[in-house]
Amino acid sequence: MHRPTLRPVQFAVLSALAGFAVLAVVPGGDGSAGRRHSASLDPPPVSRVARSNLERIVAKLSGADTVAFADDTIKINTRYASSPLMGRVREYLAREIRDAGYEPELRSFVLQVDVPDLTGSTISSGGDTLWVADIDGAVYRRSEGGGSPDFERIAVVPQFVFALERDARGRLLSGGRVPGSAGGSIYRSANGGLDWNLVASGFQIYTIGTITVENELFGMAGGSGGTVLYTADGGDTWFSRDPAAVGFESLNGSATNGPLRFWFVSDSGSLYETRDLGATFAKRSLALGRLAAIDFCGESAGVVVGSQRAFYTRDAGASWTSVSVPAELAAVAMADSLRVVAAGGAGEVWISEDGGASWERFGAECGVAADVWSVAAAGRDTLWLAGRDVVRRVVDDGGSRSCEAYAFADTVWSKNIVFRKEGESDPARRVVLCAHYDSYSGSTPLVCAPGADDNATGTAAVIECARVLRSERLERTVEFVLFDAEELGLKGSRVFAAALDPGAVYECALNLDMLGWEPNAEMTAVISGRAGEPGDSAVACALAAAIDSFELPLAAEYIEGERLSSDHLAFWENGVPAVLLIEGRRGELTPYYHSCSDGATTINYAFHEVCTKAALGAISSLAGLLPPEVPPPAALALRQNYPNPFNMGTIIRYELPKASDVEIAVFDAAGRRLAVVDRGRKEAGENACRWDGRDASGRLVQSGVYFLRLRASSGEAVRKMVVVR
Repeated sequence: MHRPTLRPVQFAVLSALAGFAVLAVVPGGDGSAGRRHSASLDPPPVSRVARSNLERIVAKLSGADTVAFADDTIKINTRYASSPLMGRVREYLAREIRDAGYEPELRSFVLQVDVPDLTGSTISSGGDTLWVADIDGAVYRRSEGGGSPDFERIAVVPQFVFALERDARGRLLSGGRVPGSAGGSIYRSANGGLDWNLVASGFQIYTIGTITVENELFGMAGGSGGTVLYTADGGDTWFSRDPAAVGFESLNGSATNGPLRFWFVSDSGSLYETRDLGATFAKRSLALGRLAAIDFCGESAGVVVGSQRAFYTRDAGASWTSVSVPAELAAVAMADSLRVVAAGGAGEVWISEDGGASWERFGAECGVAADVWSVAAAGRDTLWLAGRDVVRRVVDDGGSRSCEAYAFADTVWSKNIVFRKEGESDPARRVVLCAHYDSYSGSTPLVCAPGADDNATGTAAVIECARVLRSERLERTVEFVLFDAEELGLKGSRVFAAALDPGAVYECALNLDMLGWEPNAEMTAVISGRAGEPGDSAVACALAAAIDSFELPLAAEYIEGERLSSDHLAFWENGVPAVLLIEGRRGELTPYYHSCSDGATTINYAFHEVCTKAALGAISSLAGLLPPEVPPPAALALRQNYPNPFNMGTIIRYELPKASDVEIAVFDAAGRRLAVVDRGRKEAGENACRWDGRDASGRLVQSGVYFLRLRASSGEAVRKMVVVR
């Protein structure tokens, strides 16, 4: 795999500009005399970056290790932005942030507003809990005794859902189709719809449109292309039958009316009965049009509905009587052997009080004309109708009728996570260190998107940098941000960058994305910024200076104008300088990019650690790292200038045991005084000034060795420095 190579000339330029770049975002960096604390004065505490913390956070965020909560212990197998699991992800991240010494702020924004097509429903045996599923797999639940009368979105099944059923043990079954294929699948939930496991899929299994369970052992399912499945062990395993047994017809509805007696209806108007779990079928041709649904109450009474027709039996299916019903009926439920409810197109509801022999039109209940795809009966008097984006609850006790509609405009919320290290000297000026915490996979992101490299590595790096900086003093505020929904169009960062705090000045942002893939011995990375933007260059130079100053084994290439899509783009769109630190160019990223294989075992943690240290060094410089508060020194001291060697400028730091008049001058190797850098009355303690590499006439001095001399009432000190042109 090709990796970016270091361009020596370009990196040399970055290194030479590093001193200037740091000062470019530091107010007052004009070389004037006076006391100041600059990021260049003290090396950032990069040695305190703990690789073990990075490994731990990546492992937990990518599902390699379990995460314990107060009520559960889980593995985070996906961080896809619209996954219900994201609430747990944010809970875990908030805990890590608090452990690092901060209080996180969760800022909500609308990820999407879904108008679902509700295709399946089922009800508990007591009639107090209703589950509804939409075609895209979202599962909603409403419990009479749950404290809220509304539906809550509790999970997403990773399939297109066409059937929802409850088995004899109270477990839920969902039938449908695998996204992106014609293959069918059955998922099962053993905890009320919160979690779903795949129990059936494979060869000759097409879209599952109906499921029926007889008892704790036996059940059958049917679907398109003659798909017939059966289970004899309570749904743990499912086996397919020869689709020729039902003429390869698409099966729409199913029911049972006794031990091993199952019924299916088809698109072509056929009714199929099996008494041996689908090994053989008896066929009846009931109609010329489509038959959509069937239901039984006990062994004897049954009803079939479809296009403009209904059929009923009172002799366990030995004979069926046809009845004209002027409607496109799609669903039927028998509350008891006499009361039957059917519904379908345009929201029409029809009721029979004599087991299907005659029908009365209810109308479009609740004034809603949306199609109904499923009907569930909670006792004799209460009906639940689901279809399109509405669930209707109809209560009809024979004397009065009431109706309540629940509209499903499902708003999915995302949350950015923000926390800060406040600056001491100029807290209103802020620099941002950010990463996105959501993930994606191209196959089934709701089920499998571990995102170890993309972007658990960036998230872990931000938290670790924050942990280290918690005990440091900074001139300006560092705002740490973890963005949601980066994978869905930079939604989180765009919301954030478009609504920056008007009371603050955002000077720059450093975005960390994918810092874990490095298969070679030489560690290389890319810094991406805009061409001709000095603010971006300044941030890039701060990274280069950190890499150089702390002798990090990282070769960083600065590329300009290449729009690597990540959250730094949102800052560019809102006028804030920003760069991206990433493992490579397009085509040089991890081969596990956006796949279920982007796991914790693929990460090069030595590389991850080095990138984190580079980010920490840069953000410390950009925020202005202050020295610890200490009493005045006992003696005069002239510290080594930084950077050294230098090109465009260098910082000179010195300490005075008491207030004094001082003079700092530069001499060449022959002893000639070339310039006075600083002169005047200074306070006790730490002081600093900057020399721009020019002599008293304003000319740049040549490459070579020079000497600094500090004179004060308490003594004199000399330091050697090197200029490289």
